[in-house]
Amino acid sequence: MSEQTEQATTRNRRDEYAEMTRRGVVAAARKLFADHGYERTTVAMIAREARVSPATVYAQCGGKEGLLGTLMDMWTTSPTVGRIIGNAERGRTGRDKLRILAEGYVAHAAEAGDIMRIVERAAASSPQAQEFMRIADGRHTEALEIITQGIADIGELADGLSVTDAARIIFFHFRNPQLVLASETFGWGIDRAQRWLLERVESAILEP
Repeated sequence: MSEQTEQATTRNRRDEYAEMTRRGVVAAARKLFADHGYERTTVAMIAREARVSPATVYAQCGGKEGLLGTLMDMWTTSPTVGRIIGNAERGRTGRDKLRILAEGYVAHAAEAGDIMRIVERAAASSPQAQEFMRIADGRHTEALEIITQGIADIGELADGLSVTDAARIIFFHFRNPQLVLASETFGWGIDRAQRWLLERVESAILEP
């Protein structure tokens, strides 16, 4: 093996180890933020959970704020989000598109609902978390406007309703706190909550 090949192999192994370490730190932060809250979780706690030094938490992930931003990105840019938008776009009718979207909300909540709650709760006391929520909400509404534009393009958006307002109506009804309120706080369960919210959205944004 040549010296250059050995150096490349060493770099690859180092990069793989760094990525494994980063993932371990992110997983530790996700667990601790959910269990103890963002404010009460310290870098030292994350380091112990991930079995690394506090310096590694800062170097690999940017400390608590960097980790919160990473979790927000995992929530808002996951492959699931792209699949939901693509599937909804391919729906033949407005009702098809909204049904696919409603099912997607439930799937996404199952995948990243804990992260949504972490960022939402952190925003009550952290300016940085508030900024992350602003970014997350912006990405959310932009994705919804793609779907509501599709409904408008096939002539099924309610008369006088803009694409932006239609997206906001969906956002209001299906954002995670509303889904949790209906499914958990009301005790309806996820299926009934999904049906009820979907009916409200259909009546509000589709042509009669």
